[in-house]
Amino acid sequence: MSLSDIEQILTRLSADDELRARFVENPFALARELGLSPTRARQLRRQAAERFDSFASTPRERRFVQVNKLLPLTHRVLRERFTRYFDLYVAEHGPPAVERLFGDVLRFAEYLEAKLKDDYLGSGWTLDLLRFEKARVKAADPNRRLVVQTFRHDISRLVRGIARKDKDALLEVVVRRSVAVWWRRRPHDPIRYTVFAAPQLFGRRNR
Repeated sequence: MSLSDIEQILTRLSADDELRARFVENPFALARELGLSPTRARQLRRQAAERFDSFASTPRERRFVQVNKLLPLTHRVLRERFTRYFDLYVAEHGPPAVERLFGDVLRFAEYLEAKLKDDYLGSGWTLDLLRFEKARVKAADPNRRLVVQTFRHDISRLVRGIARKDKDALLEVVVRRSVAVWWRRRPHDPIRYTVFAAPQLFGRRNR
């Protein structure tokens, strides 16, 4: 496909609410369905990003975009399950009680964590990933001085592997207690971050 074909797809996205919602949820899957090569799919995503606000035309889409921006790694791992639970959350809780982005995202993260526990994922690393991103959102509040979160797994290795889409690294994620700390000396100071991990005694892996 040529660049003019990409422009035609962008025009379709602007006019078709259903197609636009599918693009917001998973742009690369839709690009493949429309016959784009991986290179053209990346071009489509870049050009779409320049007009992204126009794509997120419904309240649900705008809300989903903002949640995805703050919980990107959890969304990357859960994919359709993330979207399904987001739609259930919106249906059950309605619009945000207050117009605060972080508050809405944190309430959804709490809801999602409860649902994942019901899915019997409590012993896996998915919950640790969600808890990491939830703590990171809390720490982004300029008035918050300290956020501490404990994890069952080596959270540094887990986050790096998912951010890099490194499947081999994920196979090496170990059950290793760790603690992440975000802090700032004064409100509105730059945030600092560090991780402390327990000694790896047995090298037990979570496959």
